[in-house]
Amino acid sequence: MRDQITVLRHYELMTILHPEVAEDQLGGELERISGHITGAGGVVLETLRDSPWGRRRLAYPIRSGGRDVRDGFYIVFHFDLTPNQVEEMERELRLNSRVIRYLITNYIPRPVEAPTDEASAAPAADNDVAADDDLGDDITEDVFSDDAIDSAEDTEET
Repeated sequence: MRDQITVLRHYELMTILHPEVAEDQLGGELERISGHITGAGGVVLETLRDSPWGRRRLAYPIRSGGRDVRDGFYIVFHFDLTPNQVEEMERELRLNSRVIRYLITNYIPRPVEAPTDEASAAPAADNDVAADDDLGDDITEDVFSDDAIDSAEDTEET
């Protein structure tokens, strides 16, 4: 029997927490959700709860706890987890009464490239013109010449 290799994948979890969660209890709820991730064998890479996230108006009311909820706390988690453990984590999120909605998706982090030299770091000035910049001038002159416009109008009339 082969040993199974555990491969961690990057995931993003968007949660909407119930608006009745007090600001001072929000940290505890974040720890609880992070605990669901680590309990399933994952590693939390980043938690986003500040601008543009935080407490926001929902697009439509959501029935939660017998009443319609119109606001919620949006929180995004980036984490690594094995694919076979995602189902266990979703079960924990469904059982958490403070979580109104959640969505787990694959996440591909974008690498941030730093400029290598001063020329690439500074944007080109308006008066800087490349030597080969005049290649397209002939095409635009032909397309927008009076003869080309007159011939286009003649074909439209027929």
